[in-house]
Amino acid sequence: MAIAPISGLGGSGLDIQQLLGQLEAAESKKLNPYLQKQNSYSGQLSAWSKISSSLDALKTNLGKLQDEGFNGVSIGDNKAFKATAGKGAIPNSYSVAVAQLAKSHKIGSAAQDTNDAQLGDGSDTRTLKITVGEGQPMEVTLKNDETSLVQIAKKINAQNGDVNATVMAAEGGKFKLVVTSKKTGSEGEIKMEVSGDDTLAGVLDYGPGKTSGMEEMTKALNAKMYIDGELVERSSNTITDAIEGITFELREVSEITKDGGEVEKNEYKPETLAVTADTSKVKSMIEEFVKQYNAFLSTASSVSVYKEPTKNDGELAQQNPNNGALFGDGTLRRLSSQLKSTAVGSYSDISKVFPSLGSLGISVKFDEFKAGQESTGTMGTLTIDSKKLEEALKNNPKEVEALFLGKDGAEGLKGKMDGLFKTYLGDNEGYPKVEGAIATAKKGIEAQDKRNEKQISRIEDLIKQSLARSQKEFIRLDKAMTEMNNMSTQLQSALLGMMNS
Repeated sequence: MAIAPISGLGGSGLDIQQLLGQLEAAESKKLNPYLQKQNSYSGQLSAWSKISSSLDALKTNLGKLQDEGFNGVSIGDNKAFKATAGKGAIPNSYSVAVAQLAKSHKIGSAAQDTNDAQLGDGSDTRTLKITVGEGQPMEVTLKNDETSLVQIAKKINAQNGDVNATVMAAEGGKFKLVVTSKKTGSEGEIKMEVSGDDTLAGVLDYGPGKTSGMEEMTKALNAKMYIDGELVERSSNTITDAIEGITFELREVSEITKDGGEVEKNEYKPETLAVTADTSKVKSMIEEFVKQYNAFLSTASSVSVYKEPTKNDGELAQQNPNNGALFGDGTLRRLSSQLKSTAVGSYSDISKVFPSLGSLGISVKFDEFKAGQESTGTMGTLTIDSKKLEEALKNNPKEVEALFLGKDGAEGLKGKMDGLFKTYLGDNEGYPKVEGAIATAKKGIEAQDKRNEKQISRIEDLIKQSLARSQKEFIRLDKAMTEMNNMSTQLQSALLGMMNS
């Protein structure tokens, strides 16, 4: 709120600029309570964002634990194919052989003497229609000067459709147009038809009933593989629906042990696909759960920490400014308490073997502090006995799973925490949508902050008006004092003249 410089004043000797600055400094103190509120609201919003982020990380971890952790499997290496496991994969063993790789359909024109000579009949325009599989036809308009091999390839590629076109060298220094499907297998079979130019149609047409035009260079082939003797045929070398939870990437045809003359009549040397249980993945996810849980407690502690009031002139200040932004907040206190109760609670109705996290080797740690040492405020963090957890997963994986994910309709740790996540983070995907307590708290703070901003603007306007009035008063005072000084100087000169006469 800077004061505009004042110039052209009289000779009173008053430093009006300094006086106004002092007055502004005094008036601006009226803003301090509102500016402190503004900082407080900003700190609270930032703190709730940290809490929300930390809680969401815990939610994400438990979601992955359900989707991937307890279904964790490992898969051995294979030569003819690569297999990866996802959700739904279970331990098992399969005999797999790859009989044929999927290939893209490729067609080519008859060899032409040059690649830039116009091949059309001279018509103004013609249309090339290209259809891939059962997809929508792609139409390419070709002008009279766009019927050379190079121009045709350029126009086809400009459509960015389901085919690529290139001009290749042919025998005898000639050239041919090659069109390749971007899709493999029967779903990528190409059909081409030119309308409006019979001459160009004789070069480019391809498909059922066409007697001239393009010729097939590579047949569209589906991928074929045998799983435990059953034939699986797909249009792509990536197969996701042959075994639940398993994705195949076919690499090469398996070794042929008996050549029958045809793909289906050949005999192939199979490889064993071994899908085995992998407890290391779920162990790492449980360890990550503990890490995220402790991170939440640490975050909650840092934003709600209490500091002893500071002394000021022998008196205790009302509040230490170093207190956490959410110190004393009831919503955060309830959230922290409920989360701790859920984590360390008993689940004996689900599992008698592992009725609690403690029985897995995940126990509550209470920090010890020496006399005079300040507490961080973080209470009830979890620690892991890695060996005990590993033995539990090895010997009773289903009981560990029951503790976390529940069993026979009874909620496990994740189910109960999901209730907390919905209460505090909300559920935007459900119907009706649920607004979480954190979002509600932030909206309340934002509303208070807006009201406070209006108060700041109002007070700033009042200060400006007050300073403007004071400036006018100072200017009038300066003028009056200047006139008095001038009059005094004149009187002194007159008296001096009378005394000297």
